[in-house]
Amino acid sequence: MAERFEIKNPSGDTIAGNVHLPTKPVRTPIPVVVQCHGFKSFKDWGFHPVLSESLSEAGYAAIRFNFSHNGVEGDSQDFDRLDLFAKNTISKEIEDLTAVLDAIPNLPGGDRLDSDWIVILGHSRGAAPMILAGSKYSGVRTLMSWAGIASVDRYSEEIKELWRRDGKIEIPNLRTGQQMPMDISILDDIEANKQQYDISSACSQLSIPLLVVHGDEDETVSFSEGSLLHDYSPRGLRKLQIIPGGTHTFGAAHPFEESTEELDEAIRVTLDWLSLRLKD
Repeated sequence: MAERFEIKNPSGDTIAGNVHLPTKPVRTPIPVVVQCHGFKSFKDWGFHPVLSESLSEAGYAAIRFNFSHNGVEGDSQDFDRLDLFAKNTISKEIEDLTAVLDAIPNLPGGDRLDSDWIVILGHSRGAAPMILAGSKYSGVRTLMSWAGIASVDRYSEEIKELWRRDGKIEIPNLRTGQQMPMDISILDDIEANKQQYDISSACSQLSIPLLVVHGDEDETVSFSEGSLLHDYSPRGLRKLQIIPGGTHTFGAAHPFEESTEELDEAIRVTLDWLSLRLKD
């Protein structure tokens, strides 16, 4: 059972999302898994609803949401707010994730949800706010990276020079054919917060377990980045799960048509990890 919600972050931006409540919880109050989508993505992209359904069928409350500046408004599946996408900084995504975590008691079914047993799953760039902010949030018990990035500074000096000169850059969306603008404020945010956005350093300071799930054929975020997330995390609190043949989206596409062996394996590993963490 999925219910829609809208909340505001402290800046007044709208965050749309869905809560999938289980019919048979693994326990009560219900453990919560919050999903963070990646760059050029959204809560309804490809595998995200399927993952939410799998989590709820296993007894967890799954929350998927749109970052407020991801370029997709409400429940749309089109990038119809490129003006917002152009200003989607890491700091904005951290603000959004924190707002969702704060809102859990007030979401649909919130009186049944366990705000002291929260898990965050971040796909691709979604791993950045997950690790940088989620790891410090009271009530978060474990983090799970799916094809997660190990650095937010992903741009060459040549691109940065053009970015500063023109005040923006444009990147192609191969699926939609759109040229998606990125304002200089995005680069300014990264460069002004180099220490705060050091994902490797944040991993080294983790006091909660981290699961890293990464395909060995990831064409967008190299498997080596998943290895870095794992290697920088404290021993005894980490696990690296390689998905043989796994691409960046584990073979899934949008619109979603059917699952793949790689996606099924990623979900299985995730559910096994959650089951173990419930016993901690």
